[in-house]
Amino acid sequence: MPIMRLFFTAMALGMLLSGCGFAVVPKATATATVDPVAGSISETNKGVRVTARVQDLEIVPYHTLENLTSFLVTVENLTQGPLSIPLDSFLLIDQDGTQYRAVPPERVIEIAKKDSAYLIPYPYVGYYYLEDREKGTFFNTFDSALPYFAENYPQDIRTEGLPQQSIIPGAKVSGAVYFLAELGSLKSFEMRVYLPGADLAGPADFRLPFSIEKK
Repeated sequence: MPIMRLFFTAMALGMLLSGCGFAVVPKATATATVDPVAGSISETNKGVRVTARVQDLEIVPYHTLENLTSFLVTVENLTQGPLSIPLDSFLLIDQDGTQYRAVPPERVIEIAKKDSAYLIPYPYVGYYYLEDREKGTFFNTFDSALPYFAENYPQDIRTEGLPQQSIIPGAKVSGAVYFLAELGSLKSFEMRVYLPGADLAGPADFRLPFSIEKK
């Protein structure tokens, strides 16, 4: 429809003029190490290793009604017993102390699944529905040097999420953990992870800091 195309054109032009690209950079600590090649940060505590990185380190954000941020998280069980870490063990805390809880894949699907069969995933900030190639071409004009435009289906969000089953000794699981957070508006944040039985009022078992660097 001409009106819809005009709507997408106006929004894309606004993005081009705003220059709001940013990168999410992991920061090493005394206990957490950074892999600069993978862009990830890892910390080991109590026989468990947690590694996290954003799904794509350079992308121009596009603001949706609810901004979705996804991290690829790996949990390795180095203990002698089974391990389970539920989604409510993951938090983001920004520089002002604002807390963001992990969002289940089912909630992400509700946000992403509108009235279109196909969607284009942006790991930082959401899922945008494209109904024809013209819109796809237009969006591609302000994409970063690392394009991320593979077609996807809403059900893939569930299968790509961090598995919630028990992790046996010596094994690991990897998957996406989603948050409703607008990273482009932050200066820094920290992913905190709590082991089962931990007191949420106490120190987190894992603290993985990141900074936001504007382009």
